[in-house]
Amino acid sequence: MPRARCQVVTRRVSSLALALVALTGVVWAGAESSFVISVQNASARVGEKAVIVAKISMGEGFTITDSYRHRIIQLSASDGVELERNVVPGSVQDSGIVFTVHATPKSVGTHTVHGVFRFSYHNGGEIDIRAAPFEATVTATE
Repeated sequence: MPRARCQVVTRRVSSLALALVALTGVVWAGAESSFVISVQNASARVGEKAVIVAKISMGEGFTITDSYRHRIIQLSASDGVELERNVVPGSVQDSGIVFTVHATPKSVGTHTVHGVFRFSYHNGGEIDIRAAPFEATVTATE
């Protein structure tokens, strides 16, 4: 393999490794750093409830809209995990919005959970209503 191609492949593998490590950290950042989404993936034994915790934190100068019904909608999971609800409300805590997704793994392995965040914030002017992807994993052991 030519040296230049080898460096490109190495960079891509390194980027993929960094992305995998970051899954439990920052998942998505909004325009102009107005918000940051972090997700704490869950693990549990098969048949026991696992809790995924997601938080949306506001950037400097931005405030959460208290009157908005913040939520994760369209929650779905891969085979092997059962979700308690299809819609999860968020609660405003410490200048952020916290969401807890309860899932029960039915088989050993790593299972994905997908959904869509719906939330609102402002910077003293107009209110901004946003949608952002939610993705997490539940790892089940025996």
